[in-house]
Amino acid sequence: MAAQHEQVRRLPPPAVEIAELRKTFAKGHALGSGRRRSALDIDGLMIQPGEMVALIGASGSGKSTLLRHVAGLITADRGGGGRIAVHGAVVQANGRTARGIRRTRAGIGVVFQQFNLVGRLPVLTNVLLGALSRLPLWRTLTGAFPPDERARAQRALTRVGIAELAQQRASTLSGGQQQRAAIARTLVQRARVLLGSVKNLGLYAASWIAGWPNRPSSTAALT
Repeated sequence: MAAQHEQVRRLPPPAVEIAELRKTFAKGHALGSGRRRSALDIDGLMIQPGEMVALIGASGSGKSTLLRHVAGLITADRGGGGRIAVHGAVVQANGRTARGIRRTRAGIGVVFQQFNLVGRLPVLTNVLLGALSRLPLWRTLTGAFPPDERARAQRALTRVGIAELAQQRASTLSGGQQQRAAIARTLVQRARVLLGSVKNLGLYAASWIAGWPNRPSSTAALT
């Protein structure tokens, strides 16, 4: 029995754990009327390390809102006791982001609908921006990225099939190429969890991620 308890204690925490999450928005323009629309009402959701989970729902059903909550970009309603944790690190609780949220966000990769590439910068530099959380500010401001980070970014571009575009301005890329650059950026980020839509992650994202060092342990995609 003691051995069984020891084994349970060693189990890793869920990749994503959500409890009692509630989010409402003002309905229409009646901001002072007290009328609100429920966007999220989740009693519990758990994603284990290694899982790839698809969130399926109609447009406007709150899928993107949920992913933004997991990434700590927006907070839930206060007073409801809601809580989100990623790999055991609290992202937010009771409508407030946790202390150390910047460190936690560094482990959460998000492929946004607009991909958020800096158009005037080369593709390689955009991918290197995934390393911001572990580099001193002066390096990012001057573009003096270490050789090992540059090599990692180049490998990520090779992984997603656009290595030849490394020095091309991001503004000249097609939509599909921008998608690949955004995914390469999350690989360089060393994100432990990857969030995005099926459209934005693409059909081949899983094969690009598989086998990558420090790859995301879990992926949540919406459709």
